[in-house]
Order: sequence, then C-alpha cells, then structure tokens
Amino acid sequence: MSDAPYIILASGGTGGHMMPAEAVADKLVAAGYEVTLVTDKRGGAIGNVFRTIDRKVLNASSHMSGGLVGKVASLFSIFFSTIAVRKMFKLRKPTVVVGFGGYPSLPAVLAARLMKIPYVLHEQNAVLGRVNRKMAKRAELVALSVEKTELVPDDVNTIVTGNPVRTLIANLANIAYAVPMGFGDIRLLILGGSQGARIMSDVVPEALAGLSDDYRERLDVMHQARPEDVKRVTSAYKNAGIRAVIEPYFDDVGGILLKAQLVIARSGASTLAELTAMGRPAILVPLAIAADNHQAANAAIIEEAGAGWLIEESDFTAEALTKLLDKMFEDMGDMRDASDGMRTLARLDAAQMLASEIIAIGDKDSIVR
Repeated sequence: MSDAPYIILASGGTGGHMMPAEAVADKLVAAGYEVTLVTDKRGGAIGNVFRTIDRKVLNASSHMSGGLVGKVASLFSIFFSTIAVRKMFKLRKPTVVVGFGGYPSLPAVLAARLMKIPYVLHEQNAVLGRVNRKMAKRAELVALSVEKTELVPDDVNTIVTGNPVRTLIANLANIAYAVPMGFGDIRLLILGGSQGARIMSDVVPEALAGLSDDYRERLDVMHQARPEDVKRVTSAYKNAGIRAVIEPYFDDVGGILLKAQLVIARSGASTLAELTAMGRPAILVPLAIAADNHQAANAAIIEEAGAGWLIEESDFTAEALTKLLDKMFEDMGDMRDASDGMRTLARLDAAQMLASEIIAIGDKDSIVR
C-alpha cells in the first residue's frame, strides 16, 4: 500500500462525468496523490479514459427507467453499493472524496458523509444535478462550471472553477481557428454525445443533401452515429455525393476538433467545455429529455455569448438546418465570430484550479486530525 495521499473520484459512467474527472486525476497524480475511480459498469467499460488509474466498479443502477420496479431496484443497488464503498474506505481511508455527479457517484459521497470524510462536489452543467443537490449541504465545497448555476441550495460553499477538459484538449487550445475560405473544404463534425444520437443521423445527412452543389462538393464530414445507424448514414452521404467518415465512436476527438470548422452536436457539458477550449463554433441541439432541461441551459449560455446557434429538438428538421447552413456558408464571418465567442467562455485552468482546492481541503483536514 502506498503512503501517498489518497483521493477517491466518484463519477457517473457517461463521458460528461468521466472526462472532467480524468482531467482532475491527471493533476492530482502529477502532484503525488494516489487516485482511485469509483463508477458504474458503463464507466468501467469506457476504455479511453483512466487507463492507468485503479477503478472500483459498482453494481449501481439508475432510477430513471423501469418504472416503480426500476426505482426500487435502484434504491437497493445504491444501498448495497454504499455498504461496499464503506468497506473499501475502512480498509484505506481516503483523504478527500470528490463526486462528479451521476447516480454512481452517490454511494462514495454518501459513504464519505457517514464516515466524516471531507467531500467535494463538481457540477458540469448550468443546472445543479440531482445527486449534487442532495449532497451539497454538507460538502466542503461545490465547484461550479458556470456563473449563476441554477438550483444551488442556499448556504452552500461554492466556487466557479469551470469544467475541466482533458490535457490533450487543453494543449490544443491555443491553435487558431481556420475559417473556410474561397472554394476550400468546409469541415464538419457531427456529435451525438457518448452514445451517439439518432436524431443527428435522421436530420443532418438529409439537410446537407439539400445544400447547393457548390457547398456539397466542399463538405468534408466526420459523423458519429450509433452502430445500428452507420450503414444507412453512410449510404445517405454517398447518395448525396458528400465526402464523409461515419463511426460509432471517435477516439481522437481532439485531433478532429482541431481540423473542424463547424460542429453540430448535443449540448452536454463536456462537449461544450471542449468546444470553448478550442474555439469551435457549433450548432447545438439540446437533448429534450435531459434532467431539469440542463442541456438547454448549457446551450443558452453559448448562444448568449454569440458562440453558436441553438435549435430546439422539436425544431430540428432537415429543412430548418439546410436554411441555417445556407445562411452561415454565405457569410463565413459569422463562424469566425462564433469561434471568438467560444474562446471567451473557456476555462483552461479548471482542472488545476479544482485539483488545488481538493489538495487544500485534504491538507486542512490532515492538520485538524
């Protein structure tokens, strides 16, 4: 067993929770801390993050599906997962526990509260998530990604750190945006979140096919689609004469973003953090069923900064998207201005700032003890 200070990072199993947790883990490890990730089976299965960090995978299940039976099963899974985490903490007590939201973070944060271990919460979205709301009152600190985050309880110790981005993205952040010029390529990246999005596969290929021949010939598209949609999306682009690469998942999103001149995506927090860091203009389609409508709140911040264009899911049709793209491609200066707007929202020091706060809390607790 190492003598290094010991930090637990607890995260939901989606990219939106895992990516900022990994960014903070990098900073903590560099500072000499030992880190363990606590997550669920989804997080345990993501292979391109936390490759060198120990993982504790819980059998926790979501309360968001399965009706009454699913909710009861979720409560039991959280209960037994909390017992498992407490046993883990008794074997080796962490210095600090950090929760990044999502139901799989609850057992570790709850165990920390029960065992009087200091804990910190990080919120990626513009609306405080349900787990973070439940646990905020006794947190040493709640770190927020944006000013005026909604639904933060009163009398909670907060700080605005921004949303940590992976080291790779941060290292690429200062590379200039290249606006499409003359008759050159127009490079598009289509993202649907960590699991892809069917609506992107339904709408975007048809919308791009509706553009004029001049624009279609210039398009160079990278499109993330669900595995079951790859074949039909590939056919749609081929039939429209559009150059496109379609994959269920892109490992090198940073490299693709570096080349991309316009992104069409959901408005999940980690996606937006990476877009702001790299200054990539975007058309955003918030997920309508997102908890507390947090994706719409995220996208509204981008739109208000002149950094992108928001289309509600109910309005996201091929015809509407074709019309918007026609207008944007007619005057590429709007895309350049949106790139500048994105960069005004970037918080490139978020990972270091949050890691420093965690270290300070751990040091303070050690002195008290």
